[in-house]
Amino acid sequence: MSKILLGFGYLTWMICNIAVVYGIGKGAVYLINKESFGEFIMDLAFGMIVLFCIVLLSLLSFLLITMLFGSKEMKEKIENNKFI
Repeated sequence: MSKILLGFGYLTWMICNIAVVYGIGKGAVYLINKESFGEFIMDLAFGMIVLFCIVLLSLLSFLLITMLFGSKEMKEKIENNKFI
């Protein structure tokens, strides 16, 4: 049962990351269509902050899935800080 939950966790994590890549593409098109330089810089800065938060949450959710349902090798890598 734990292997099934691990697989569903990794699948969900992968689908969320694919959605993030799609969102980055939509954001790039949104930035390209800006008319003023000030709006472009403000939206770019906000987008970079949001992107950082999304990457951080993605990494944390991946680590949580690994710690709850993962293999012993992955748990050892995380505990020894060799994962990052």
